[in-house]
Amino acid sequence: MEQFWAFITTPRFAISAIIISAAVGLWFVLRRGYKKYISLEQAKGQRATLVRISFGVLQLLVVVGAIVLVLQVNGENVNSILAGLGLISAIVGLALQDVLKDYLMGIHIIKDHYFTVGDVVKYEDIEGEVTGFTMQTTTLRNIDDGTVTTICNRNITEITKLPASCMVNIDLPLSYDEDMGTVNKVLADIAEQVANVPGIDRCLYKGTQDFGRSAIIYRLRFFCPPANKPERRRDALRVVQAGLEAADIHIPFDQIDVHSK
Repeated sequence: MEQFWAFITTPRFAISAIIISAAVGLWFVLRRGYKKYISLEQAKGQRATLVRISFGVLQLLVVVGAIVLVLQVNGENVNSILAGLGLISAIVGLALQDVLKDYLMGIHIIKDHYFTVGDVVKYEDIEGEVTGFTMQTTTLRNIDDGTVTTICNRNITEITKLPASCMVNIDLPLSYDEDMGTVNKVLADIAEQVANVPGIDRCLYKGTQDFGRSAIIYRLRFFCPPANKPERRRDALRVVQAGLEAADIHIPFDQIDVHSK
């Protein structure tokens, strides 16, 4: 008991108590600031994830810093402890280097605004909607077949964010025998009908695109939200098919001319 009272009356105890009190106070200030920030409307999704991780790192630094200072004040060999922590950190870093790469890339994605949940992006040969994001992985739902792909963030070296209104081309091979004036008028009318399809922003008739071996290629171009592109393309093709049939214009089969002596 006497030793206890002797210890709590020493300057070391007072300094240790001040360090611990300051650390606890700083911890609560950080926590209050964190809660206040994430309550804001603009602090949702990926930004909230980054803030949560930053808060966790700051908490850890406060706790470790307070422990090291208290040990140093009480005469412990802090250098050996720090050396041991450094060795442990190096071993853990080697074991978890892929995870650390994922986290670093996750922070990079958030900081540079690569994408957010709900965006439609193109990654390699996948066009998909971002349905999930963590500091380690990104989840894409393919807009064509609905399959879900999970990507480690460290593998995202290049990704394309598609615009809110995506361009879709429809190329129509029509016979050389068709009257060009009639074809242009019919396709211009079809473009107006396609533009009225729900979910399609606008449609343009672009005219002659190319000359094929057995047909002239004409192009229609419409715009729609990228996540709805497959469905809107099918809707547009139905309108095109009905318009061509009504005008008695047919898409020819591939033809091969055979000449004989």
